[in-house]
Amino acid sequence: MELGKGISLADLRVELHQKYGDIIRIAPNELHFSRPTVYNEIYNVQNKWDKDSEFYRAFDAAESFFTQTNYENSKHRRSLISNLFSKSAILELQHLVRAHLDRFCDALQEQTVAGKSSNLYLGFQCFSADTIGNFLFSASFNQLSFPGFHGDIIEGVDIAMPTVTYAKFSGVIAWILRNFPHWLLKIVSPRLKGLVIFKDALIVQTKAILRNPKMLDDAPHRIIYSELLNPEANKGRPTPTALHLRHEALVLFAAGSHTVGTTLMIGFYHLLHNPEVKQKLVEEVRLAWPVLDQPPPYEELEKLPFLTAVIKETLRLAVPSPASLPRVVPPSGAMISGAKIPGGTIVGQSALFVSFSEDIFDQPCEFLPERWLQPGSKSLENWLVVFSKGPRSCLGINLAYCELYMCFAHLFRRFDIRNDPAKPADLTWSEHFLPLFEGQHLHAYCEPQYE
Repeated sequence: MELGKGISLADLRVELHQKYGDIIRIAPNELHFSRPTVYNEIYNVQNKWDKDSEFYRAFDAAESFFTQTNYENSKHRRSLISNLFSKSAILELQHLVRAHLDRFCDALQEQTVAGKSSNLYLGFQCFSADTIGNFLFSASFNQLSFPGFHGDIIEGVDIAMPTVTYAKFSGVIAWILRNFPHWLLKIVSPRLKGLVIFKDALIVQTKAILRNPKMLDDAPHRIIYSELLNPEANKGRPTPTALHLRHEALVLFAAGSHTVGTTLMIGFYHLLHNPEVKQKLVEEVRLAWPVLDQPPPYEELEKLPFLTAVIKETLRLAVPSPASLPRVVPPSGAMISGAKIPGGTIVGQSALFVSFSEDIFDQPCEFLPERWLQPGSKSLENWLVVFSKGPRSCLGINLAYCELYMCFAHLFRRFDIRNDPAKPADLTWSEHFLPLFEGQHLHAYCEPQYE
């Protein structure tokens, strides 16, 4: 259905559940569940279940903690870099987010002065790619410098995204994609050139650092390789290889750029189509930020109640990773959705079935930030599952929140933003682990505010 007919798995799951009920078999040994309470039954801190190897081989990053199917191996790999993404580390490095926001705002202003609307989908992707690049490597890949935000890496990621779908069905396809010569790939598909150059740069970078680890002493802040090569953290274990370093860097960069970028685009789309909600947000931000050239820090922005509600509602509707995250039931079996599931069965649930559940959220398809400010709304936070849950939940949650808070606040304080009526956005997407938006992107005019 996915490969032969090009049907998005996100749509297909809904159709199959409507036809066959709460539990469906989507492969000979794989089940998917629709009842939203199941999410917490599968993804929780008690369940240290392995991941499905066939699904995660598709990412061509077998040495990263994200694709480690064995829980214990993943736990060690994850522990090496968890401090880099702690809340305290993000607060210390929030100036990196601010620096790229300033560059982003300068580019938006230049395009508006030139009489052009800005492609916010690409713009947000460029902003988040440069931010995560600087955070991970203390070096930006300058995606914001490309005219019209047509960054070569972020466009390459979009083009390459369907290969994840192909590779999860075939080890042969996965092998071909993994071993296809880079020089030939740039000829066969020139639009992938930026992504190939990025991967080649990681190869050179990781080899150089392993030859001379003292290079890390010159970095302006601790970066991903500082953590991965920490001798204390690796005591009793082999030193990470160049392939390990490269795979960790690749996965974190891809995840940290695309997910934040698409989430921002979804939030701005809904705000621009809900003027009253937008105005309420603008008024709150202006009250907290009265002097334009004195922006409040992240820790002040996260105290703003309506901005917080907007971000929660944006995350709920965006579902930056809509795929089911398949886990393997342990040999003893498990009770899921009231059914006894045999050991060895692959199980999962897409966060879409939680975010859009009518049993949990009133009018789930509507953008209603106020739902997070009602009496008793604290209980809804248990159902904000877009960062997943349990021991393998998203490592970058603190950085993502920092980018979301600061980007919403800065853009709506520094600009009067309005839709480009000549380019109505089409938010249709297909699932390739991440959402691939294939229609007309969101375009807007960003008029600078000077007071």
